[in-house]
Amino acid sequence: MKSFALLAFGLWAGTATAESRYAPRLSLMSERGAFALQPGDEVSESSSRGLRRGSTHMEFWLSDIQVANMGVKLGGGAVYFTLMAGLEPGRDARFSFAAGVGGHMTLSQRLWVDLDVTGGAVQPVRNPLEGDGGNVLGQARLMLGFQLMPRLAVFAGPTYNAWFSWGESDFDSITRLSVRETHPEPDQRLQHWPGIQVGLHI
Repeated sequence: MKSFALLAFGLWAGTATAESRYAPRLSLMSERGAFALQPGDEVSESSSRGLRRGSTHMEFWLSDIQVANMGVKLGGGAVYFTLMAGLEPGRDARFSFAAGVGGHMTLSQRLWVDLDVTGGAVQPVRNPLEGDGGNVLGQARLMLGFQLMPRLAVFAGPTYNAWFSWGESDFDSITRLSVRETHPEPDQRLQHWPGIQVGLHI
């Protein structure tokens, strides 16, 4: 559990220092009736970005892999970097961590789409990073978001997941859904499946 706690603390600490804004404010030029930029002032964000605001965002969601997930997205433009962690409680409790990169597109004032790819690993809460095996989890995620307020949205969307493990694996599977499984080598296993996620974007 210590490893998950340290990872979670790192995510929260990153969001506290990542967001900085340097925006000039639009002031009206009386001679021309046009807008001019004044250094050191704020500017309202482009309407092409819709209602969504900010360059650092937190997300909380549930998925077929884990019931509790959190992540931070760094970047308020068309490209963002993401850090993620998740927890699945129970008898075989596990946690995950991942990083990735993605793109953002505004569809309308309130609708947007995020698409990203991430890579990470899944570990047991008890005795993580031990044993002679290992695993890698790759995900492609498509998120359709509806902006309720400038800093609050709901989102949902499909995922496609590939989980590769080798050696003595800690889990038979990491999803509640059915998977396709192959064995590239006798001690290797590759599972892939479509999944789903639903959550909040702040």
